[in-house]
Amino acid sequence: MERFKILCAVHLMIIKDDKILLQRRINPNKYGYLKLGMPAGHLEANENVVEAMVREAKEELNIDLTDFEVVQIMNINGDTGVYDGYFFVCKSYQGTITNNEEDNSKALEWHSINEPIPDLMDYQQYAIDMYKKNKTLSFTMYGWNK
Repeated sequence: MERFKILCAVHLMIIKDDKILLQRRINPNKYGYLKLGMPAGHLEANENVVEAMVREAKEELNIDLTDFEVVQIMNINGDTGVYDGYFFVCKSYQGTITNNEEDNSKALEWHSINEPIPDLMDYQQYAIDMYKKNKTLSFTMYGWNK
């Protein structure tokens, strides 16, 4: 029997003045079509989660992360499979945030983290809520009690 393989993704929380940067997803061939989502992506072959987060920030937002840390590891039972999601909070970066992936993201939007965000993917709203409760590294699970 072949061993089960889990997918892995990284997610970036850039929070400023109690607002979080989100992308409006517009690619109908990708998960979260027409929803809001954090800048995120999958790991590539032979890449660790830190390298993946640095790469995704550059690819999607054209910034270089200079101070960031993982604040949550979430085991997700989602619509497209089982994932381990690593959620990073960015404390500082170099460059000017730009929407580098206009084929995947219609716009970049800032939303308050102090109230539910309409159209945000459910597991990401859960991640924000858990982050607000415990700003240090935590382990969470989402989607297992459907």
